[in-house]
Amino acid sequence: MKPSVLILSGPTHEYIDPVRFIGNASSGKMGRALATEAARRGHRVEFITGPVASENLPAHRSLRIHPVTGAHEMLETAQPLFKKADIIIFAAAVADYTPAERHIEKIAKSSEELVLRLRPTPDIAKTLCAGKRADQTAIGFALQTADGEESARRKLESKHLDGIVLNSPASLGSESGTFSFLSVGTDAFLNWGHIGKAACAKNILDAIAAL
Repeated sequence: MKPSVLILSGPTHEYIDPVRFIGNASSGKMGRALATEAARRGHRVEFITGPVASENLPAHRSLRIHPVTGAHEMLETAQPLFKKADIIIFAAAVADYTPAERHIEKIAKSSEELVLRLRPTPDIAKTLCAGKRADQTAIGFALQTADGEESARRKLESKHLDGIVLNSPASLGSESGTFSFLSVGTDAFLNWGHIGKAACAKNILDAIAAL
């Protein structure tokens, strides 16, 4: 039987009030490409996704979609699925901060400054991988604007990942991007160059198979 795969994808929306939220430009296209490729290879896929357009959701009989909104909900949904998965891919672009207070009613516009208190969202990959078994493989993503390789190396170690994909903000919402890959125990990044996300998904699953 093929290994089971858990994929976390898309952004999270951290709501300030019923209509406003903190989020980012993640489209979910990388997660969709990963889920599509994993299903094509015969894996059973559990797919957790933040809010994305319906056309950016994968569709295959061997995958199950779990829609979520915020980071805490994504973590809670992932926890039982993580324990059952053989391969975990953290492709979600989780918002780093959430409002300390969520307003029940829409905040009225004012000419005065609005000050928001923010608190960090949970580090989903680090939290889950703290309990990672030796027979599980976990891959993360690092999206950086500066010091990309050093930051990716730190994340690889601190989050107890087996491999990490480095990309840039230019890939957000796009069908392609510039990607490189580092696996645990190696010194050099594999430079995949500027490729489509479907090709990147194939490279990631090939790299997992080689670990």
